[in-house]
Amino acid sequence: MTINYLFRKRILLLGLILITAALVVKVDILYVKIEELIMLAETIISRSPALGMLIFVLLATASAMLAFYSSAFLVPIGVYTWGSTICFMLLWIGWFIGGVLTFAMGRYLGRPIVSKIIGESRFTKFEKQVSRRAKFIHILLFQAALPSEIPGYVLGVLHYRFVLYLAALSLTELPYALGTVYLGSSFLERNNSVFIALAVGAVLISTFLYYLYRRHMHVHIEY
Repeated sequence: MTINYLFRKRILLLGLILITAALVVKVDILYVKIEELIMLAETIISRSPALGMLIFVLLATASAMLAFYSSAFLVPIGVYTWGSTICFMLLWIGWFIGGVLTFAMGRYLGRPIVSKIIGESRFTKFEKQVSRRAKFIHILLFQAALPSEIPGYVLGVLHYRFVLYLAALSLTELPYALGTVYLGSSFLERNNSVFIALAVGAVLISTFLYYLYRRHMHVHIEY
């Protein structure tokens, strides 16, 4: 599975989530049902706010480690319960912890385990694209262009400098978390025009970062 496959898979997943959300916003009966579920979740969380925040962060952490799971469905609940600012902070913290855990798994469990998680052929391709001494800009693009779980596993196995990985992780997750929260907020407000504009912007930015990474991949990497 090549980086092209991963990019297409990421865009397809993003597209499906956004189309589903736009459909829900447009159709009254669907939106009312989702709104009832969100209100029910808020009621449950309000009984134990600290536990609710912890569970939200843990679920966000899991989404940063597992390719088949997205935290986009959590965000409307978070925005409705705590507001955009706190939801953004909790989402970013969860994603950050997830990135740290994938890096730790790669570093301490090693290549055999990571190869089973992401695939041996895929890992080999990424290994050729980055190294433990790759420049920061390359790692920044690597982190931004790929599904969030991939860079942590790969760079952990390669024993990349942890401080630089944390910096790349922190910077790249910020705009994604912010955009996701804005999407969640516009979904709750049923502001379809803003939602569509943000959705199109997310796809365009993801595409731009992917092609920027592909272009940068061919420049010299210091070994």
